[in-house]
Amino acid sequence: MPILSLDDFKSSPVGRFAQGTWIVEYHDRTHLPEDTFVGLGKIEIEECTQMGDAFFWFRPRSRESLEGDQISPVEQDAEAKQELGLSIREAWAKGEVKGRQDPRRAAEVILDQLSESMVRLGLTRPAFEIDHHTFIIERKFAVVVLDTNALRDGAIRHLKEQFQNMQLWAIIPTVSLIEVGERIAYITSKVDEGCKASNSVLIRRRPQATIAPQEVKWIKENFPTETLEITPELLRTFRGYETRKEDSFKEPERVSINDRLILEGIKDLRRQRGLPEGIYLMSGDKDMSRLARLEGIHTIYPARPAIQEFPDGIFCTRYSLEAHTYIYCSIHRVLWDLTHVFSKIRTRCLSGPQAGHALELFYYFPTKLVNDWVDDKLEVTRLGPGVAANPV
Repeated sequence: MPILSLDDFKSSPVGRFAQGTWIVEYHDRTHLPEDTFVGLGKIEIEECTQMGDAFFWFRPRSRESLEGDQISPVEQDAEAKQELGLSIREAWAKGEVKGRQDPRRAAEVILDQLSESMVRLGLTRPAFEIDHHTFIIERKFAVVVLDTNALRDGAIRHLKEQFQNMQLWAIIPTVSLIEVGERIAYITSKVDEGCKASNSVLIRRRPQATIAPQEVKWIKENFPTETLEITPELLRTFRGYETRKEDSFKEPERVSINDRLILEGIKDLRRQRGLPEGIYLMSGDKDMSRLARLEGIHTIYPARPAIQEFPDGIFCTRYSLEAHTYIYCSIHRVLWDLTHVFSKIRTRCLSGPQAGHALELFYYFPTKLVNDWVDDKLEVTRLGPGVAANPV
């Protein structure tokens, strides 16, 4: 089975797509029975170019349909049902699942992560709430301290798009890097724990283990970057993620002391550099941003739109007024990002020249080596009647 990087996936025959409707489903063995896939939505490819680019709409599933609680008469139709795939409730009914089942909670987590994925891919964009924004506009310079939430959201890319001529200096707190490492260990330990309904909340935390490390790598390649060191005296107070009772749907949370370490680190940085202005904390955590402002630290809060705000779906291209250009996201990147969130993604073609074809992308494949983790490689498998040589 091919082990591919994203660039390899785009150029490989395995990654060729044709016009038609492709259903997108996920499997995560931490909370779904073996060989069951829950439908996330569908991709409707309208046109493919000779270069292999596809122009498409991503149409997510509704919360009610995803949960499986309310099915409309249209969805009860056999053909429509095939396009939807299994709901969470239906998937859990197909095998032994430990613990209390809460399909509504699981559906909310899934839709929240689809919203975050669309922002990360650039298909939608956050609305920035910038404290003391006149400094950025006038000076065209900012030192940006990114917490763990900002790393997983990819928010700095949107900030650079909005302020085209601004010079950015990125600072990544040691605390954030420790949290990323701890999250990697925590998620990995859950992979082999067995199928538990409460583990559906892991979907929300997985990007910290799978996407945040790649974002750190990208930031270092594209911006002047340094690490915000914490004094040993303060670092001793670092707290890991709290453990909760085994069957709880409440996920481990950061404790406030870790936020405090980042805020104190920013204060030390301002004193050391003699910069009373120009240093900003970028955080997707409302409580963290609010606390920082109360203590006189300027903040950048990226408020991301919910995927439910796009009832007609999301197109693969949008126009950027600031960059004066169209921003395109390939179908390969969409599937790639979703695999990092949901562990395994399968897409099946229901209509068009490749009807009957299917493609699976797997993050936690058994033979994954250190270089595969570092180079961000996935196992990509083409299923079905074969690969169309020249999809149109």
